[in-house]
Amino acid sequence: MTNTTATAVECDEPVTFSQLWSATDSFAGGLQDSELTAGDRVTVHLSDPRSFLIAVYGTLRAGCVPVTIPEASENRDVKRVVAETEPKAHVADSGRIMALLNGSESLRLAVIVDDEVRLGVSLSTFLENDGMNGSNSRTGIDVVRRADDSPGLIASLERDAPDPLAVVYTHASLRAAANVGTTLGPTESDGELESHRSALSLSNPIELMYGANATLTDGGSYHPIPDPDPETIRSLLVTTDIERTFVTPQQYRALRASDPSVDEGELRVVTPLSTALDTEVRDGGDAVRLCVLPEIGVSHVRSPVDVEAGRLGRSLPGVRACVLEEGGSDELAVSGPALMDGYFDRPVLTDETVTTIDGDRWIETGLSVQSRDGTIDLGERAETGRTLPSDERP
Repeated sequence: MTNTTATAVECDEPVTFSQLWSATDSFAGGLQDSELTAGDRVTVHLSDPRSFLIAVYGTLRAGCVPVTIPEASENRDVKRVVAETEPKAHVADSGRIMALLNGSESLRLAVIVDDEVRLGVSLSTFLENDGMNGSNSRTGIDVVRRADDSPGLIASLERDAPDPLAVVYTHASLRAAANVGTTLGPTESDGELESHRSALSLSNPIELMYGANATLTDGGSYHPIPDPDPETIRSLLVTTDIERTFVTPQQYRALRASDPSVDEGELRVVTPLSTALDTEVRDGGDAVRLCVLPEIGVSHVRSPVDVEAGRLGRSLPGVRACVLEEGGSDELAVSGPALMDGYFDRPVLTDETVTTIDGDRWIETGLSVQSRDGTIDLGERAETGRTLPSDERP
């Protein structure tokens, strides 16, 4: 509201904050016109960042729950997610939705980001309404409010598994993620994250919550990298005035292999905790690593010195780490403001991963660590999937 004319999303069709607000208002109005109500789910399977953000924020404004699907998911995986989450609406790039509509009793609406739509409605047509409160008004009921502990986002994960696996975040977790997203620098005084480029997919919950979400909440500009090949990333590092560039470990390795002399000062390598011990991640380079899991969000920042010393690194504000001891195996557990509520429709797996100690929820990471003089050092990979006894304490 204070930065309406500035660019919010830099893409083929740049979007200002005012345009983004109006588009999400129209998307929410379209859902309401289609008789979707608070708590209804909307699956979002998109590659275009502009359309993705309109769909996700518009769904939230209507009080509904976005279900994000990784853009690389195959049709069979999309069908499984739709069958499991039972959405009322589906938003996608492609018009190939006949199988979804035929195989789902819950789906009543398909929104396609394509003007040549054979089945369903195009996004441009869907947005042709007066919005939630008439003419994109900023008065009255602009957002359908939900309780802090109600589901805010269901994110389907990119993992090798026979069945879909998704994590559920509450509205409180989404707000907490945006609030801590500005502290992803190497030091406490790194400043606010006013803008960044990212080669991560927006369907990645980490990127949505800590990247686009945190940047837009700060009033900064989000710059996705559509074709994140090493040459493009290297060129952007030189030619653009961007505070940080987020890349995956694979993209980082490819960048270093193509040009070992590249300036890595602006790079943030988003590294899953499960791969923190990999030699390729540990060896070489001066880029800062962000330790993440979808279940806990971004938890730690690892400087090159931390990586060299085998330390876990600096915890983000509000994030705590402890060592759980059982049978001689010391496992890392993390507690913080943006923990998942649990796995969607997987109560047994949730119970095996989440433990409550003295009223605080902790996520067991499966990562073996050692605690020495208040510093957590990384060890070997621990066994996962065990249940912590209720009387065990960190």
